[in-house]
Formats: sequence, structure tokens, C-alpha cells
Amino acid sequence: MATVERYGAGADAADFVPGDFILTHRHRLFATLISRAQRRRFKGADAPFAHWSHAAVVVGRDGALVEAETMGVVRSAIAKYHDDEYHLVRLGGEFTPDRRARTVEYGESQVGSGFGYLDMVGATLHLLFGWPLRWVRRNHEICSSLVVKALQRGGLLGELDPALTLPADLAKAFDVRP
Repeated sequence: MATVERYGAGADAADFVPGDFILTHRHRLFATLISRAQRRRFKGADAPFAHWSHAAVVVGRDGALVEAETMGVVRSAIAKYHDDEYHLVRLGGEFTPDRRARTVEYGESQVGSGFGYLDMVGATLHLLFGWPLRWVRRNHEICSSLVVKALQRGGLLGELDPALTLPADLAKAFDVRP
């Protein structure tokens, strides 16, 4: 069973288990646009999920992350979120070591891939107009599709379409509220 831990500005998580993931609310123009666009679909009881604008998969016991940034998929340290709020989704014991290893392997294999600008356009059109456009390029990722694909390699979230999944969808799937 998954649990969620909140870390506010200045707080740091510890005891990382590779295969878990984080959701964060960043304070950048692109992140603001993502949150605003998500609010078009996530309303009423689902509105809090639109708060999240970024996701990353934990790949190291030291808090190393793999995440899709605008310059591409990178490996980075959790410390970069020290001044921001993030929630760590711990997937628990049911997410076996083998499943976690497959999740991490996928994340690591994507390092160096490009950012999925076409993916983002398709997801945006889906949010704004309800058009389920799957504009994707091989070896290009957005943050949420990277996390979903990694977790799918581990046997989770098979019902989600990575091309149309945004941070709010991940938040809803695991009930991550600000």
C-alpha cells in the first residue's frame, strides 16, 4: 500500500527506496501553465490534484532522481527541491524488489532522451479541448509520462495512457493532495 509524505520548503526526505516517485509544485512559468491547464479538467473534489506540476522517479537510495526537464531527461539529486514543496510517494512492500528494479531500469535507460515537446502539445490539447491526441516521439519524454512508463514496467498503472497522463493524474491515482 502506497503512503505519501509531504516535505515543505527546507525539509528533506530520507531513507529513499528506488522505484518510488515524487510530485512537486514548481515555481516557474512552464509549471504555472501546467497547473492552470490541469484545472480545466480537475474540478470539484479533484481540483487539489491540479496543484502538481512535475513528477520524477527515485532511482537511488541517496535520493537520486530521473526526471524529464525542458532540456531532456536527466539524473539529478533530490536536494534541488530543498526550497520547494514535494511529496514522496512510497509504494510500499507490495512493490517488490524485482518490480522496483524494472522501474528504475526504465528510468535510467531514458537519461539523455529529449524532452517531449510534441507530447506536451498533445496533452495540452487533451486538457483544453478533450482531444486525446497522442503526439509522441520515440526517446522523448515529459515528466509524467516518464514516471508512468517506469511504473508500468514495474506492473503498476496499466490503466493510464502515458501520452495523456499529467502530474495531476498521478496525484489522483495515489491521492496526493497539497
